[in-house]
Amino acid sequence: MKKKLWTMLLALSLVVGLAGCKSNTGGTSDNQGAEVTNPQAEVTASADADTLIEPCTLTFLSWYPLEKYQPILEAFASEYPDIKIEFQYAAPVADYLEKMQVLTSTGEVPDLFYISAENKTEMISNGYCADITNTEAVSKLVDVNRQTYEADGIDYGFAPTTWVGGYFYNKDIFSELGLEAPKTWDEFLNVCAALKENGTRPIIERGEWFWDSFLGPFMNDYLANDPNYHQEVIDGTKTFADGWGPYIEKWYNDLVVPGYIDEDLVSVSSQEFFSEFATGNTGMLAGHAGHLLEVQKLNPDFEIGFFPMPGTESDIKVAYGAVDCAVAISSKTKYAKQAEIFLNFISRDDIIQLYQQMNGYVIGMKGITSNVDPILSDVAKMYSDGQISVYIPQGNWGAYGTGLQQQLISSSQQLLLKEIDSKTLIQQMQDKLTELKDE
Repeated sequence: MKKKLWTMLLALSLVVGLAGCKSNTGGTSDNQGAEVTNPQAEVTASADADTLIEPCTLTFLSWYPLEKYQPILEAFASEYPDIKIEFQYAAPVADYLEKMQVLTSTGEVPDLFYISAENKTEMISNGYCADITNTEAVSKLVDVNRQTYEADGIDYGFAPTTWVGGYFYNKDIFSELGLEAPKTWDEFLNVCAALKENGTRPIIERGEWFWDSFLGPFMNDYLANDPNYHQEVIDGTKTFADGWGPYIEKWYNDLVVPGYIDEDLVSVSSQEFFSEFATGNTGMLAGHAGHLLEVQKLNPDFEIGFFPMPGTESDIKVAYGAVDCAVAISSKTKYAKQAEIFLNFISRDDIIQLYQQMNGYVIGMKGITSNVDPILSDVAKMYSDGQISVYIPQGNWGAYGTGLQQQLISSSQQLLLKEIDSKTLIQQMQDKLTELKDE
C-alpha cells in the first residue's frame, strides 16, 4: 500500500537500472514502484568499500529535473549497481514544497529528498531529516554551507553549492541605446526608462518572484547595517514596517507606477521568463546562474551581461543569493547506509563537478574551485573572497518560512494588480507572522 500511494503521488519516475541496463530517459519504467525489500536478498560488495551492501532501491525526490541529474545518476549506477535510485521530480519552489507537504502528511517521505530555505526548519524540527553530521560529505563543506542546514550543532542537509544572482542584461540592446550596467538605484531607474521608451520591456521576472527587485536597496541600504533584522521581526522587537516598509513602497513607486514592471508579470511562467529575455523582448532578467543556463540553451549566441542588484550607493555589500537547497536523508529510511553512500558519492571531487555543471552555482566545498560562467566570475569571486554576503528573505524566517513566503507571493500579486497598496502588503505580512506564531 505504501508503494502504491508513493506511485500515485509522484507519477514522474525513473528507476536507474542495474549495471549493463540502459537508463530510462523517456516516460516511466515498466517496473515503476518496485523495491528490493526481500530480507533474503543476496548481499554483495560495494564498488569501492570493504563493507557489504544490501541491494535496495532508494526513493529520491529531487529539486532538479532528470535531464540535469542524469550524468550523476548514470555514474552512480555504474559504480553501485546494487543500489537503484527511483528518481522523482517536483519543480521548485511552490510545487516542490507542496509535494513535500503531501508526502510528510501521508507518511510517505522518500529515502532521499531536498530541503530548502523555505522548509528547512519545518523539516528538521518535525524530525523528518536524519543526522548526517559525521558523513564524509558534510565534512567537506565550507562553514557557511554547512551551517545553513545545521540545528543545535547537528547537520541535516548537504548543500555543496551557493547561488549568487542579480540582473542579466541584453548587451546588444544596451549597446544600441548607449546604456551601461547601472551601479546605483537611480542609474538602474534611468536604464528602465530608456528601455521602456525604446519599446522594450525593462525587466522580466516570474509571476511568483517579481518582487525581487526591491531587494537591492533593502539589502545594501538597510540589511547590511542590521543583518539580524528578520530575527528581530520574529522576536517582536521590530516589525516588517520598520525594515521592509520603506523599500516595498519605494519599489512600488519607482518601478510599478511608471510601468517598468507591469501587471502581466503575474501570469509569467518559467518558460516565458526565459524566452522573453532570450528572444530580445526584454532588456533585463532578474535571476541567477541556473536561469542563465536556461537562457543560453534557448539562444547560445546571446550576448549577456550581469550586474548585482544595486542599492542607492555604488558599494555592493549584500547580493541576491543563498546557499542552495540541500540533500537530506529520511530519518525513517530502511537504507541509511545506502543513502549515505549516495550522499558521499555526490561529494567526491569528480562528481561535484557534475553537480556544479547541473546548476552553474559557486561550489562551497573545501579546496574545490568553482568553474562558473565567466559572466558571473566577478560576483562569484567577491562571494568566495568574503567581500559580500548573500540574502533571500525566506532563508531568514525559520519555522515560518513556508507560510510567510506564500503570503508574500499572494500579497505582492495583489499589489501589482493594484488591489491593495504597499502598506497593506506590509500589514498582511505582519498579520501572517502573528497567525503563524499563534498556531
